[in-house]
Formats: sequence, C-alpha cells, structure tokens
Amino acid sequence: MVIELTTPRLRLRPLVAGDQAVITALFADDAVRRHLALGSLSDQGAANFAASFIASSHDEWRDGGSGALAVVATENSRRGDPTEPSPAIGYCGLRLLPDRISAVELLYALLPARWGQGLATEAAGAVLRWGFANLPVREIQAFTRSEHAASRRVMEKLGMGYLGETDRYYGETLAAYSLPRPPED
Repeated sequence: MVIELTTPRLRLRPLVAGDQAVITALFADDAVRRHLALGSLSDQGAANFAASFIASSHDEWRDGGSGALAVVATENSRRGDPTEPSPAIGYCGLRLLPDRISAVELLYALLPARWGQGLATEAAGAVLRWGFANLPVREIQAFTRSEHAASRRVMEKLGMGYLGETDRYYGETLAAYSLPRPPED
C-alpha cells in the first residue's frame, strides 16, 4: 500500500532509503533520544537503527496496512525530478501494537530545528484522520515519557485523553494517551 497525505504545510510519504541520513540524524540527536524510548546509540548504532526502522516500516505497511511515513515540509519540496523524493524532517505514522487488535499506536518525531512550529500536531492529525478512515480500529493510542511536556501537548491538542502511566510497551513507564474512533455521521 502506498499512501501520501498532505496538509497545508506538510507532505507525508513512504520512507525511502534516501531518508536514512535524516532518520539517522534524528536517532543520533541527544535531544530526540532523551524523549524516545531509546537507549544511547553510537553514530553507527543510530545508522543501523535508522535502516532497521525504515525496513520495518516497509514491512509494517506490507503486512499490516500501517507504518511510519516521512514528514516533508512543503517548502522543502523539490521542483525538479518528480521521482526524486523531497528531504524528510522526521516521521509520523501508525504502528500495530503487538498485543492489540483493536488499537494502533501513533508515533512521530521531528528534527529539533522543526520543534515548536505545530508541525508534529499537523502531521499527527492527518495520520489520525487517515487511520480512522482506513483501519478497523476502535482507538489510537500514543505513548511518551511523562516529563515530555511538548509531546503531551501534541496529544492533548489532537483530542487524545490521558489514560495514566503504563510499562506495557518499550520496557519503561510511559504516559499513555488514547483517542477513540469518532462516531459515524
């Protein structure tokens, strides 16, 4: 399945091998890693993790109908060769939860230079709308470290409700949020 989502300032497209440098930079950045459920990574470890993340996302799309997408700022879109992907500034998507059939997880991360501009909320909102329109789920969940106030604000702006803390996923205690499927019109 190949999807592309657009918002006023963003384009979300499938991750490609050319995104590995940006995703590596994301996972190597101390400020980003501090907020993700990742341990310390060497430069090579971040590159390996990025390659695995991109490959896993392709597998998730193929096998489960959801996965991560590259987030591209429309002002960065290339005007030349339409087959050449525009550079990513992060990722956003939905991932199947390993023990749930009625819920998926919202995930997102942007390069620190793009924080504080409302782009995570914009990308995540598009992904949530797509998820409820295309996946047979009753809810979409999201997780963050309790002290990560900015990510919690993103979830709250999206209308997600705080469920409490859980250590069910990722091997550490995280704040859990949920958004139920909107009622049918």
